[in-house]
Amino acid sequence: MIKRTDSTSIVAAALIALLVCIGTAGHAVDPESYRHMLATGPHECVGCDLSGVDMEGWEAGNAHLRGANLKGARMAQSELENADLSGADLRDADVSHVVFSGANLSGANLSKLDLSTATINDVALTGANLSGANLEEGFLQGVDLSGANLHSAACSRLSLARANLSRADLSDATLARANLKGADLTGADLQGANLEGANLEGATLSGATWVDGRKCKPASVGACR
Repeated sequence: MIKRTDSTSIVAAALIALLVCIGTAGHAVDPESYRHMLATGPHECVGCDLSGVDMEGWEAGNAHLRGANLKGARMAQSELENADLSGADLRDADVSHVVFSGANLSGANLSKLDLSTATINDVALTGANLSGANLEEGFLQGVDLSGANLHSAACSRLSLARANLSRADLSDATLARANLKGADLTGADLQGANLEGANLEGATLSGATWVDGRKCKPASVGACR
């Protein structure tokens, strides 16, 4: 449930009005969308405009925010375990120290986000847009990044052991010293990526496009052959 400090409807109404007034510059919270989210349990606001909303430190496990506009939202230290954020727009959001464990972020727009301090375990990120995102020194366990866009993403020292990266776009990504042990990179695009010092032990590279543009042969494991 979302944790709030207000205890009366009057305070809740005042908070909604305040959020509309002080939302992030260039964004406006739709008060009806915000009120609807607070009133439902588990919290539901499918396709809502929550741009610029202040969700810092909130607990919103199992929330249904599919397709929501969370652009510019302040979400630092929020707990979003098992939340449905598929297709949501989180561009320009503050997601520092957010817990996404078990969440569905398939098709979500996370481009250029700083996710280096977020907890991303057992998360569905199929087809998500992570282009230009910062994931450096992160630990992504049990994630499904199949078909995801990680073009030019910063992934140095990122742990992606046994991750599903099949058909993912990793072109021009920085993966120096990343742990890709046992990862599925079948059909992935690695052209122009920096793999210096990366651990590819047991990684499946069948049909992948290697850093130099050549296609890896079927049954390529641990190296492009």
